[in-house]
Amino acid sequence: MFKQATFGILAGFGFLASLYGSAAEPATARDLGLMVGTPPAADKLVTAENFAVGPFNRWGLQHVRELFPTRGVPASESPWVLPAKVMDLADVKVDFGDGRSTTVGAWLASAYTDGFIVLDRGTVVHEQYENGQMPSTQHLMFSVTKSFTGAMMLELMEQGRVDASKAVAAYLPELRQTAFGDATVQQVLDMSNSIAYDETYDDPQSDISNFLRSMYLGGEGLYAHLKSLTHKQAGFEHGDAFHYVTPDPEVLGWIIRRTESQTLAEVMYQRIWSKLGTEFEAHYWLDPTGVEMAGGGLSMTLRDAARFGQMILNDGEANGEQVLSKAITRRVKTPRNQAIFNRYYQDDWYGNVAQGYHDQWWSYAGVDAVAALGVHGQFIYINSEHDVVIVKQSSDPDAENDRVDSETPVVMHAIAQYLGSRH
Repeated sequence: MFKQATFGILAGFGFLASLYGSAAEPATARDLGLMVGTPPAADKLVTAENFAVGPFNRWGLQHVRELFPTRGVPASESPWVLPAKVMDLADVKVDFGDGRSTTVGAWLASAYTDGFIVLDRGTVVHEQYENGQMPSTQHLMFSVTKSFTGAMMLELMEQGRVDASKAVAAYLPELRQTAFGDATVQQVLDMSNSIAYDETYDDPQSDISNFLRSMYLGGEGLYAHLKSLTHKQAGFEHGDAFHYVTPDPEVLGWIIRRTESQTLAEVMYQRIWSKLGTEFEAHYWLDPTGVEMAGGGLSMTLRDAARFGQMILNDGEANGEQVLSKAITRRVKTPRNQAIFNRYYQDDWYGNVAQGYHDQWWSYAGVDAVAALGVHGQFIYINSEHDVVIVKQSSDPDAENDRVDSETPVVMHAIAQYLGSRH
């Protein structure tokens, strides 16, 4: 399931997260003494190897640019000014459906929150920063990145520059002999392509471990990793089932670069970021060959992430400009592929919490809401029923757990329901 199949903690270091668990009020990076001193003590040093692992990620996810090579996506020339009317949401009640209840304020205090913002009909009604984060801090969003990649691909498809029904090999002959080669672009976009891929984080020999090693200095790089993936998933043909595979958006990113003859950062700037009215630069984590990670490498500020979500909610409009078409944004907000969603994963999370995955976006069960999700607690949540956008940036010690995957959407649903009841 999502809790076992998303880009997450570094292979070989997963055991560290269990040492810290959950706390009523998680310690901040400063409380922990991370990166304090000249030089920091050895056990307080955040490095490329431990930056995503708790508790080191309390510092690491806000400082990716200091640990890895990155490529910037410049801010807009005319920032989109978001109106604000602050409300107190701390006492909004949240029922988890299993006899447990809490309030929004209490839950946020215990959920490794770095940044949290709520937009009600385009107005900021709640905004908070914790753990040393500031409005200008660029926080790693992990797999939220996939939804940006998906949006760029949808625009190329709409403009006829990419034919979603064509096989990947038609655009990337280098992948003809891989598991991707005869899958259609749409199947890769929906993660319904058949590929044998193991995303067991604490197994240093797993495919996701190899993927992560390809990203580090001295690694083979993303393109070489993609060319090494040659086996299909036994029992499933392309299109049969949803199977969350981190390299899928890397294939999409490669097609985008090939089609546009530009870096992914340049395409992102021209098609989304510059038109969105962003206030700050975003940046992509680069592999050793200078290739952006299209599936997990974007860092951005809290408000700029909220601007993206509000643009999707607004049928593509932002800052007086049509960023993406109405057709694309309405497609994003319309659930699809429910029938194949739980064929591969036998878990109640499928259907009870989430109900589908399409175009690199998740949809939720029983609620008119979609989301871009990233491990360790990154969310851009878009509720069309109540016109609410919520962004959470976090440094949870676990890549995946009930708090991240199941409780967070319940909290966001409760906030949206509360705000919707006021109109």
